[in-house]
Amino acid sequence: MRIEGEKNTLSRSPWLILTIVLLASIAATLNQFKVPPVMPLLMANFNQTAGQAGLLMSVFAITGLVLAIPSGFILQRLGYRKCGLMALAFVAAGVAFGAYSRGIGILLLSRLVEGAGLSLMAVTAPDIVALRFAPEKRGKAMAIWSAWVPFGSTTMFILAPLLAIHWGWRGVWQFGWGYTVAAGLLFYFLVKPVGPSSGQEQSEACRNLSIRRLSRIMGNRNLWLLSLLFCCFNFIVVSFLTWGPTFLQSARHASIVRASHTMSLTSILSMAAAQISGFLLDKTGARKVMGTLPLLAMAFLFPVDATVSERVFLFLAAAIGFIGGFVPTVVFSSAADIVGDERLAAMAMSVIQIGQNTGMLLGPLVVGLLIESSGWQVAFSALAPVGVLGVISGLAANFSRQPPLVTCEL
Repeated sequence: MRIEGEKNTLSRSPWLILTIVLLASIAATLNQFKVPPVMPLLMANFNQTAGQAGLLMSVFAITGLVLAIPSGFILQRLGYRKCGLMALAFVAAGVAFGAYSRGIGILLLSRLVEGAGLSLMAVTAPDIVALRFAPEKRGKAMAIWSAWVPFGSTTMFILAPLLAIHWGWRGVWQFGWGYTVAAGLLFYFLVKPVGPSSGQEQSEACRNLSIRRLSRIMGNRNLWLLSLLFCCFNFIVVSFLTWGPTFLQSARHASIVRASHTMSLTSILSMAAAQISGFLLDKTGARKVMGTLPLLAMAFLFPVDATVSERVFLFLAAAIGFIGGFVPTVVFSSAADIVGDERLAAMAMSVIQIGQNTGMLLGPLVVGLLIESSGWQVAFSALAPVGVLGVISGLAANFSRQPPLVTCEL
């Protein structure tokens, strides 16, 4: 399974491939999070309430939820190269479609197309990492890749307001399209199927497994508990990232630039924590602690957000980002071990994607409706019990490597 000794071509360097895969993955999350920084502009442009505008983030997850299981089967059949290019094509098409939309319905439809790309990328990238890196180095590699979400959101929290000031919200969409095309070209030219002596050959043995045998993976109790934990995590974090800028602008009268830059701290600190978590995970293996304790800590912080000044909110946003940054690395690195075979990482990630997309779908929508009906205090406080539910799920799960339910015959 280990291929780090391959020196035949540069394209076989696992660290180069990881870099390209990370840049390609960021194309999906960068476009996902282009909405929150310009949410007030979109609400005004399309005459939407908070509850209605929340769909712009939630609808992104609908196709992800629908494709969660099929995407695993698609990857298992097509391989990571074709699946990755397909993911980037969906993102680019959706962004281009949305950039020229004249009504909210068309914009929502374009977000559905983008969401399909994110769903495919979310199973493709971990599969590549699992195949390219030995188990003792996989924690560090997964930690680097897990920065795809905070890096994408940080980029947009910093750049989107500046782009919107000069070119409006459509300029933000056009930037997202340009980045996606550039990342797609890098992926096309540099991410190639590796030679017959590598782990790709071994992954071929899993490619032709029957649907019935692959479906047995879906019955893994611990995988579903991990998925529920990640559902709760995405519910609270994506909600906070979606509505944080709007809260600062409407309730604390911050400018669009200052509000977005404040929220960028959440993502920046999350990236730093992800790298620390990868190191600690490889050294200690304390997955249960690193996966549940952050959720518990965040559950106590969210209710305070609506009551503090803008200056204190800045520190809370940074704390939430750093604390929460430990969770994705634990989830992504644990999925392949729970099913017992890294060659089946795509199917494991399909289950994880159900939880991730459910959280992304419900979080911004529910919080938006609570903001509209009950105000900011109730909306932020509602995130606390969701975090506690994630803790309970994590405590009930077994994160250790387990005997595979399905074996691949070479």
